[in-house]
Amino acid sequence: MKKRILSAALALALMLPMSGCLPQSNTTGSGNNTSSSTSQNVDPNKPLALGDVENPVTLTMVIKDHSPENKADADWIKLLNEELLKAGIGAQVELVAMQSGSYSTNLGLMLSGGNIPDLIWFQGGDEEFALTQKILVDMTDYVENSVYMKDAMEEYQLQRLENYPYLVYLTPASVKVPVMRSDVLDSLSIKDEFLANPTIDNYHKLFQELKAKGYEAVWTVPGDLSEINNTFDQAFGLTSTWLKQEDGSYIYAPVSDQAKEKLQFYAQLYKEGILDNDYLTDTWETKENKFYSGQTAIVSGTQGAVIDVYNNNQVAANGESASLTVLPPAKGDAQGYTPFSVAKETRGMAISALSEHQDLAFQVLDFMCSPEGRFVEILGTEGNNYEVGEDGKITITNTWYVPMFNTLNNFDESVLSKPYYSDVAQSSLDMVNEYMSLDNDFAISSDLTVSWDAAQNVVSEFYADYIIGNKTDADWDAFVASFYEMGGQAVTDYANSVLK
Repeated sequence: MKKRILSAALALALMLPMSGCLPQSNTTGSGNNTSSSTSQNVDPNKPLALGDVENPVTLTMVIKDHSPENKADADWIKLLNEELLKAGIGAQVELVAMQSGSYSTNLGLMLSGGNIPDLIWFQGGDEEFALTQKILVDMTDYVENSVYMKDAMEEYQLQRLENYPYLVYLTPASVKVPVMRSDVLDSLSIKDEFLANPTIDNYHKLFQELKAKGYEAVWTVPGDLSEINNTFDQAFGLTSTWLKQEDGSYIYAPVSDQAKEKLQFYAQLYKEGILDNDYLTDTWETKENKFYSGQTAIVSGTQGAVIDVYNNNQVAANGESASLTVLPPAKGDAQGYTPFSVAKETRGMAISALSEHQDLAFQVLDFMCSPEGRFVEILGTEGNNYEVGEDGKITITNTWYVPMFNTLNNFDESVLSKPYYSDVAQSSLDMVNEYMSLDNDFAISSDLTVSWDAAQNVVSEFYADYIIGNKTDADWDAFVASFYEMGGQAVTDYANSVLK
């Protein structure tokens, strides 16, 4: 990747109201006054100035889980608006109220009713109406000419923008890495050999040794195989969604011979009680509870913030020795986590093509990528989300759910009293950075969506039946044929027309 991957996924909702402005560079002390070390000013060599700050334009914005009726959100918008004016941007953001219930459903009703804000957050899969009605701005040129955003984006985000230029979401790749208790790992005879050479075989030996310790299961996943796939796919040669064959054509990886070999391995793990026999019905909550209670030994979580939560909860339940160790991806034909999709941004911020102030709307998004913008979004306000010590360093006391972007790029961590992430969380980020690669997948065209959904259902059903023993190798050819008949052939033909 072109940058060290960092995450600012802040999982806890803000509970108290926010007030005040960002720390100023000429004040000292605590309370609402801070030292210059806490200031992150916009680079004067990169001016963000558009519009009349004396007569600012009001831009409307809708974002999931944020409402003007919530005191905390209202105070945060007030803070943001103050900082926009300080940056020379003649805009004031007005948060639009959303009815309670499904955000995607209510957003669709809002847009179809003609109430279209200037800035819109899409949660994922809910932007189809906006696209068909041509009410979203192509942000390619905006990003290319941005002051901060382009430089703050990761390589995969730039590729996603090229494929799908309507949404921007600055966040690190959401990659789930496996973790286990360090004290348990230290007790295993396979530990050193495994860490030095995490082959599929050594992973299996690790699992077997853990199972012998009395765990009900070694690893559980919530309802599907994506979390465990992330560790084993590349080891079995599943290095991309579409695998190139000797004749130059492409086939869908889950119906390849490599996938069959992986499935055989999973079925063995299931039969041995290593893969939780309840994995198809387990939820996120049961998965996590089994891990904390010691019913299972390994769990996967998104690198960074989620691993931090898992570590903190495990230590709270079982003591400091129960801190977590991040496990590497399995090593085989290749080694790495499941390649990361660059097909499209599936969620993020959009600009309405009906807005009379599109340039100004993007200027707000660009500001959020600046040092001052990252400070506003990541930390919240003093006295509510953080405190400033006598040495001028910031101690985070109450993190919150960031409204727009989840990146630490352009945020100077030196203002903090300690690193933003714990050692375990940082280890997970570093592991992903080392073993991450980009996929060759692509956005499925709308005329193929129904066919693709049907073909995907064939895959999911057969995989589940095979693992639990209802299907065998004798059924594999019929499964592959069914995949192609149910829509897989049409998408495979399309893939071979777009992949080079």
